[in-house]
Amino acid sequence: MAENLQQVKKRIKTANSIAQITKAMEMIAASKIKKAQNSVEKNRPYAERVKFIVQKILAENSDNALSSSVVGTNNNAKKKLFYVISSDKGLCGGLLANIFKQVLAKVSKDDYVVTVGKKAQVFCIKNGFNVVASFNMGSKFPAYGDISPMLKIAKDFYFKKEISSMEVIYTYFKNRLVQECVSKVLAPIERDENFVNKGGHLFEPSSKEIFDSLIPYYFEVVFYDMLMNAYTSEQAARMSAMSNANENAKDISASLTIIYNKSRQEKITNEILDLANGQIH
Repeated sequence: MAENLQQVKKRIKTANSIAQITKAMEMIAASKIKKAQNSVEKNRPYAERVKFIVQKILAENSDNALSSSVVGTNNNAKKKLFYVISSDKGLCGGLLANIFKQVLAKVSKDDYVVTVGKKAQVFCIKNGFNVVASFNMGSKFPAYGDISPMLKIAKDFYFKKEISSMEVIYTYFKNRLVQECVSKVLAPIERDENFVNKGGHLFEPSSKEIFDSLIPYYFEVVFYDMLMNAYTSEQAARMSAMSNANENAKDISASLTIIYNKSRQEKITNEILDLANGQIH
């Protein structure tokens, strides 16, 4: 009985320690997500406006009329290049599982893969995917300058016509409770079938020249927006996961405390009964 009580007491102590750790991690994620969420929400209209301008130029010109090689497919190339954006660390609920599920569904073993985040790197290498480059996600909000070496790999592959398209698998941040794992084509630039060209815009010197000069900046803006969404989603998922883990640890501690008190009371009662029986005899 004494050994059982000691074991229960140790388990209570462990549960309380886990509750403290998870609470601290929840607070850290909460402090990071506030800034990240503000940045994502402020940047989103800007990124959408850049996409709008590109779609408007596409709507007013045919693929052949635009000299840029990012419109249309590299027909001779059969392989694709995938960016897989994850976190460096775990403990973020089902976020990583959803990303890996997308990877298994979309990426073939012949495709090229660039991983952003240690978890994606480990998963892709372990499962035999053709990883050509890896970058860390980091624990701080991604800087705009971080994307240059990442995109350089894509440009080299695409303009050499070694790949037919570039796709990005990442987690889109909707709000603190909802994050959606998506796969979006970065190149070639696809025409949005739902785009409505209302007119009223004048391009100088010409829409074609603006399109060619805008394209490098377009890729940077869109990819950086994806990276920002992935980081913010990670913090939101971790905050939610740590909150749930904290509540579970508290529930376990409370349940074990009840068991401990009952067992201790039972032990005291038995000792009193033994004393009483000894006096009677």
